[in-house]
This record gives sequence, structure tokens and C-alpha cells, in this order.
Amino acid sequence: MSSSLVLPLAAPFLVRSTPARLDAEILRRARAGDETAISQILETQRAPMLHLAFSILRDRESAEDAAQEIFVRALQKLPSFRGQSEFSTWLYRVALSVCLEKQRAQKRRNQLAPPCDLNENDAPQRDFSRQIETRLALETALDALDENSRIALLLREWHGLSYEEIAQVLRVPVGTVKSRLSKARERFTQIWEAQHGEI
Repeated sequence: MSSSLVLPLAAPFLVRSTPARLDAEILRRARAGDETAISQILETQRAPMLHLAFSILRDRESAEDAAQEIFVRALQKLPSFRGQSEFSTWLYRVALSVCLEKQRAQKRRNQLAPPCDLNENDAPQRDFSRQIETRLALETALDALDENSRIALLLREWHGLSYEEIAQVLRVPVGTVKSRLSKARERFTQIWEAQHGEI
């Protein structure tokens, strides 16, 4: 069985989104309340945070809301950032906290919501494009992973974080990250191959 994830992880709608490194001076000015520096942070970090939010929440509007909240919370906490890790690592930690809170709230709302009947106009079209089919298959495979494995895989394969950065974001040892990723890749590949044949 192949351990490569090149095919599914290279899908066009899941382009890797790696955060830009920020100059220490920009961070110093932002901590001091400089609006220009804060704007630079928002501009350079918005895309990867929005991408992470969408990867977890699977809804554009929810992801947009989460991205706004991520930056509100990050700016509130910015004076406490001391540079002991990369700023992007620290921001991912804030983002992950926001996204998981929203995901849990979504699940609670879904459990409380009454079932609704779909009419024929709401039914999905039978002739999905290949891109949509691939996306749904990816989501199915990701959903089959436990939360810790799914998040580790997203941070590594879609966001390009190193093992060390993921360990800092998740606050676990590097060995734990490697173990989670190994299991996640193996499980993901098993599911993908069951759906589509060998990768």
C-alpha cells in the first residue's frame, strides 16, 4: 500500500497555504498599537487563517466569521506574545482554539435543529464535476480520522508546518506529532484507496 498522499492532497481547491514570516520590527510595532503594522499582519496572515478555518468548518461563511474572530482574539492577546516561538505558530494556536470552539458549537446546533425535508430543487445534481467529487471524497476521508489526527494532517500537508511547529501549536512532543501523522496518513490512504483504488 502506497503511503503517498500526492494525488488527493494536490487537489486544486485545497492549495497549500503557508503563512508568511513576519519581521520582528513589525511585531514590535504591532504590540505597541501601530495600525500600519497591524494591517500588515492582517494582510499577510489572513489567507492561511481563512484556509485553516474552512478546512475545519467546511463552510465559507463560518470560516469568514472564524477568521474575523481569530484576528480579534489575536490582537487582544498580542501584547502577551513574547517571541518564544514563531508568530505564525502562535497565531495557529489561537486560530485552532477559535475554530474548534466554533466546530463544537456547530455540532451542538446541528443536534438541536429539527430535521428538514428537502424538495427536488434542493437535491444535489447527479452529474457532479470531477472536482466536486474529489472534494467530497477528501472530506469523507478526513472525517473518518479522529480530531487530533485530522488537525495534524491539515497543518502538515495543507499548511506546510514543520513537525516542530505542529508540536508547538498542539502543545505535544514532536514524537507524538510524528506518530499522529503516520497513523493519519496510513488511515487516510486506506480510505482513499477503498474509494478510488491505489493512489
